[in-house]
Amino acid sequence: AVIAMLLYIFFRYLKLFRDQVSQLKRMNTEMDAARKEAEQANMAKQDFLSSMSHDIRTPMNAIIGMTSLALENTDNPEQVRDYLGKIALSSKHLLGLINDVLDISKIESGKMTLNVEPVSLNAVMDGIVNIIQPQVKAKNQQFKVTAHDILSEDVCCDGVRLNQVLINLLGNAVKFTPEKGSVQLTVYQEALPEDASRVRTHFLVSDTGIGMSKEYQKVIFESFSREDNSRVRKTEGSGLGMAITKYIVDAMGGTISVCSE
Repeated sequence: AVIAMLLYIFFRYLKLFRDQVSQLKRMNTEMDAARKEAEQANMAKQDFLSSMSHDIRTPMNAIIGMTSLALENTDNPEQVRDYLGKIALSSKHLLGLINDVLDISKIESGKMTLNVEPVSLNAVMDGIVNIIQPQVKAKNQQFKVTAHDILSEDVCCDGVRLNQVLINLLGNAVKFTPEKGSVQLTVYQEALPEDASRVRTHFLVSDTGIGMSKEYQKVIFESFSREDNSRVRKTEGSGLGMAITKYIVDAMGGTISVCSE
């Protein structure tokens, strides 16, 4: 009986020991995975900072250079106007980069919130057209906006953030579509059978641009991601626009997807 009891105790401790070893192995595996994930995130941020430092320096150098040239040509109003126009464009680009960095910081710290209020879809679309039209004209592109099956023109959402989403999507479409290409925005709605007071609004942005690889489509909505090849390397951008867009759409209870070739 004593031997049986000792054997029972021995095997019980042996089982506990094996369980602890198994738990330690599992913890080590999880820690290794977390460490690798942290290292990948750190590398992505380092690559982003390296890219951003270049992207920020470019418009800054343009602003400084054009300002100096404008001061040297004060007796030539036409030349000064040209310099001021280029300064304005560079300033706008620089502000966009800074806004992206501030937005992603708010998202990561959980401080970005939505201000939901009644919004007119018609007013939203008019505003978007006015913003995008000059970019489209500058590249001699075709821009078409269509709407159908609109069940409710007035909806409740964060109008500012909705504008930001559409500007991000259309801005990319224009940016990566060559001259004389086409960009289209389609809007339509469908009723929600489970809730008569709500509708689902679809925004479809399509273009005849350069497209993107299947590999990049899997990570397009991740922070600090940009497709790294010769087709897009010279195109300015922070690599944060789609991550911010995805966060806003998720916060609105929506979904976003991409299909490209």
